[in-house]
Amino acid sequence: MVSGNRKTGRLPPSYYLQQRQELAVRGRTRPKAADNTKKSLLSILRKWERFCGELGHNSETFSKAAQVPDFKIFWKWTLDRYNRIKTASSLKNYWRVLRMHILDKADRDFNQRERRDIHNYLNLLIDEYHLRTVPKKKPVIDLDDLYLLLYTHWVLDDWTYKNERQRVQVAAGLLAAVFFGCRPCSLFDTRVKLYKELGELADDMDAGRDTHCKCIGDIAMSIDSDCKFDSDSSTAFDGDSNNNSSTACENDSDSDSSLVYHTDNDDCDTDDDCGAGAEETRAFLYRHFTIIIAPNETPGKPNMIFMKATLLHTKGEDNNPRIKTLVIDGEDDDPIFSLLDHLISLAVDDDAFEAESAKEIQNMFWVKMPRGKKSLTLKWKRRILDCPVFREPLRGVAESGTSSTEPLRAITWIRYLKRLGRTAGFQHSFTQYGLRRGLLNVVNNKAPASVRDQIFDHKIGSVRPYLDEEVRFDTKACYLGRPSNDVIQRMARLASLTADASAPTELSSEQKAKLSRHPQVIRLCRKNKALTAQIHAAGYRPIRAAKGTRLFEKKKKAEARLNCFKNKLRTNMIEKARKQHFRKADTVAFDSQFSAARVAQTSSREIHHTKSIKYHLPERAAVVHLTCPPADGLTEQGKLTRRIRAIEARAALCRRQESRRRRRQSQSHSKQDESDASSEDSTENRKDHFPLVCKPTQCIFCLGNEHRPYEERVYEYAKPNKMMNEVEKHLANYSPEDQVSCPHPQCKEAALVLSNVMAFKAHTAKMHQIYLRDPARC
Repeated sequence: MVSGNRKTGRLPPSYYLQQRQELAVRGRTRPKAADNTKKSLLSILRKWERFCGELGHNSETFSKAAQVPDFKIFWKWTLDRYNRIKTASSLKNYWRVLRMHILDKADRDFNQRERRDIHNYLNLLIDEYHLRTVPKKKPVIDLDDLYLLLYTHWVLDDWTYKNERQRVQVAAGLLAAVFFGCRPCSLFDTRVKLYKELGELADDMDAGRDTHCKCIGDIAMSIDSDCKFDSDSSTAFDGDSNNNSSTACENDSDSDSSLVYHTDNDDCDTDDDCGAGAEETRAFLYRHFTIIIAPNETPGKPNMIFMKATLLHTKGEDNNPRIKTLVIDGEDDDPIFSLLDHLISLAVDDDAFEAESAKEIQNMFWVKMPRGKKSLTLKWKRRILDCPVFREPLRGVAESGTSSTEPLRAITWIRYLKRLGRTAGFQHSFTQYGLRRGLLNVVNNKAPASVRDQIFDHKIGSVRPYLDEEVRFDTKACYLGRPSNDVIQRMARLASLTADASAPTELSSEQKAKLSRHPQVIRLCRKNKALTAQIHAAGYRPIRAAKGTRLFEKKKKAEARLNCFKNKLRTNMIEKARKQHFRKADTVAFDSQFSAARVAQTSSREIHHTKSIKYHLPERAAVVHLTCPPADGLTEQGKLTRRIRAIEARAALCRRQESRRRRRQSQSHSKQDESDASSEDSTENRKDHFPLVCKPTQCIFCLGNEHRPYEERVYEYAKPNKMMNEVEKHLANYSPEDQVSCPHPQCKEAALVLSNVMAFKAHTAKMHQIYLRDPARC
């Protein structure tokens, strides 16, 4: 996690005395609670308040004065009033949360006898109300089940997403969940929406932990620790220390940055480490995984590509953070199982690669390693580092597409999986935990217990401090039942994998010259020379002759301060130069090879369904054709070509939007669709043909949506009223006074903008013969 930018320096004692007084007033510090815990606590506190209200007690005071019989009758009252409580674990969890709240809020703890008494009574209530004690059936998803889900998702599923990137995300999410063996909190946004009442509870719980004093801004920070000096040395700067010292130190960072690099692109200052982000969303970000290209040990064969994914977010991470890194290779004969290829497709769609030549997928397989390097790392663009890989669809009625910033919410992901499981015919509800259990059951007998616990984020014994953060086990190969690629697994864990002997280790002559012109260096040099002149004026021609005098001590302190500051400045400049080198070198090496010319493109399964789906988007049909059939009979070159085309097809699919399938279509359109399916060339020729005068039941906005298939753009509604409803959904994003651009292709090409909504409706009636609803009826 990124750490806050703390100001270094000294604060006056009064600041800490005031902080101490405020801490004494606040009293006990409340424990840090997760949002789910706060939500659960709010639910039980509402029940407690209603219970106390019916019995005529104050809920806050009664929580401290109540006796064991009062709590017993409260639980009986709860089960009588709320029939939603069906399991014994829910009732016991309520008691645990309430007891924790009473301990923190009322400073009351129950002794062992009281806890045992209430626990025994809860067991009687469980029997009396027939609460379920046996856990539900927990399906385990094995390899054949995973293939059925992916096949159903790509080939048979007729669900319409907001855009087709969501379809690619679902497939990538399935593969990530099973190969990582993680919970939803490691990939998706599991934050709980804090409503007003819950927010007040959260503020109350956090009040005891907030040690920030609002008066801190009123207390002036002392000078930077790099410029600190004691009482004796402060007198040596009595000429300008009060005015210039702090100013020079405050400008150190800015001066240093502009001193070393003169560039319009400040990407060299980007920290792309997996833990350097703000992590506000607690989702799987681009900075959490890297794609690495390594040369093949067999000459003439394509490069090996693999990824290193780091999972920062786990269950209970606030109290017990556990970080793990897994190596996932892309050496798959079946692209349908390649997680790496799916993520590359999403990255291409996001324009995430800093190397422009990486947009051509084939370049990754044939790029040559620079001399002295074992690998090349594909860097992410600065704007994409903190962007979630899995993102939420847009929620507006007339909006289509995927959000550019909002992470995919866990509730959305659960809904996707539940619907997919039903489409595939699963009897029990399908969740991500089925994938997690599938991997665990395979790994359980093949990996040591310590490695197994590391993969699944369980508590590890005494060996935990000694385990490598990178999991030394190929989870993907284990789940797929294939031999592990030992070459990639061994290479991925080399500390020298990203080593580069050409990285700078000392300052250049230009940087040395700029260092000497730093304002703080100039000021300290002047002060040092002034002290030298004073020693010479005192009759001490060799400086060492003044040893033992006050001037000599000031001179030594001034020299030490100057050397210390120059050493720190020099170290910062070298570190920044190295950071820039490792950030840019691989990208420059990759692009330099393809700047002038591009490199030339160089087991049967039982299907459980026979349902035929016609794909409206040719890109999706291409993905199905390239990934779902088995690779039997293909040569090595054929498999590589197939893999490249599959990645490109997924990336192209991400930019398309499939409209919702309508139940009824006109007979003319049905015949037109059949002819379109038989002749792709004729469709391509008609895509640019949109007459200025349109059919009266065509939606003007659909005509201008270039992401939709041609048939959907020219669709004619059964009645004008239905067309008007569709147009009004699009116009809902405009106020009556807003300017509206005409979306018709010919008007769009002419950049026609109407002054307001009424003018837009008049334009569509006059120019396109599409009559829209009068504003008085909207």
